[in-house]
Amino acid sequence: MNNNRVNQYLILPENGQRKDTKLAVEYDEAQIADYLKQGYVIVNHDDFNKLIGNGDGEYLIADDGSVYPKPALTDAELLAAAKPAKIAELKAERDSKEVKQITYNGNHYDYDDKARERINAAIIALDVQTAQAKATASIDWTTADNQDVKVTADDLRCVIAAVAQRSNALHVAYRVAKDKVEAATTVTEVDAVTLNL
Repeated sequence: MNNNRVNQYLILPENGQRKDTKLAVEYDEAQIADYLKQGYVIVNHDDFNKLIGNGDGEYLIADDGSVYPKPALTDAELLAAAKPAKIAELKAERDSKEVKQITYNGNHYDYDDKARERINAAIIALDVQTAQAKATASIDWTTADNQDVKVTADDLRCVIAAVAQRSNALHVAYRVAKDKVEAATTVTEVDAVTLNL
């Protein structure tokens, strides 16, 4: 144990970060000299605490061992981070709106994964019944707002058609919004972009 090095740390800096850290107290002076030749620097306890997040902000370490506050992000860096985040937000909004209830003929229909399976199965069943009976078959369908309505295969196809139209409108709106984000020159412009239908 090297009592001269209590509360000191050997740190190998790389791009402002700690690539490696060792407790200096565990090494004799010859070993410490070897580490210093390899690019390590000696850091005191207070500076080490800053580097591990126990200071009043974020800090970096220079190759000479000096610890300094992390500079604020530039406008360009903020913009570069804001654009993909906004695009992901717009995409998530588009995707969530694609599976919301849809209104057809005054009735509200669910259109999540389970509802789509049920609608497709009902269309097949109604087509078979219609072919067998040689007349348009219908079934009772419980709508999203718990109303029971009679529907035909064509009614359910129209529900799917309404969803397809909505989906197309959402994708067009998303592409327009995405283009606006990509063309934005400030974070304020990015933040102002919305998915307009």
